[in-house]
Amino acid sequence: MKKIFLLFMLFSVSVFFQACNKIDEVLNEDINQSKIDERMKNLSTLGTVEYSFTKTIKSSDEQFYTIGMRQILMSCKAYVKAGVNFEKITISKIDKQNKSIELLLPKAEIILLNIPAEEIKIEIETTGALRSKFSNDEIQKVQVLAEKDIKKKVNDLDILNKAESNASMFLDKWIRSFGFNSVKISFKK
Repeated sequence: MKKIFLLFMLFSVSVFFQACNKIDEVLNEDINQSKIDERMKNLSTLGTVEYSFTKTIKSSDEQFYTIGMRQILMSCKAYVKAGVNFEKITISKIDKQNKSIELLLPKAEIILLNIPAEEIKIEIETTGALRSKFSNDEIQKVQVLAEKDIKKKVNDLDILNKAESNASMFLDKWIRSFGFNSVKISFKK
């Protein structure tokens, strides 16, 4: 039993020293703009915020020339991802001596707005005796209105600012892992 414990301890110590060597390699690695630029561009677009919404849509169709009324109540679930395109990041300044870097990031953008068809449900549909049900084309138009309203809600809920904040925190920690002591991040206007 003591031999197994001793072997385990020796193995743990060797793994620890290998990890320390890797950290030293990263810190002693020649820090240059092209290496950092290449690594950031490999990240491509980073989705830093994801929201899901449930949207209820009510529509009615009652014109002066029709007899009776039609109403529909639909619900849909929408998924929104926002983030920053890392391929458009600019390194403004890099100081090897002080191990500081300044980055200029593009504004956050909506990466994905997804309203899966299986998440769209007709909750209630009422139709007068002399009226037909809503056609697929009419239902599609109601769905388009819902999508536009969800896009408007993205601005109201400050999702893009949250995406920028999260991208900034991620990049700060990630760049510091290369051995930088000072990281200044700003966004294009």
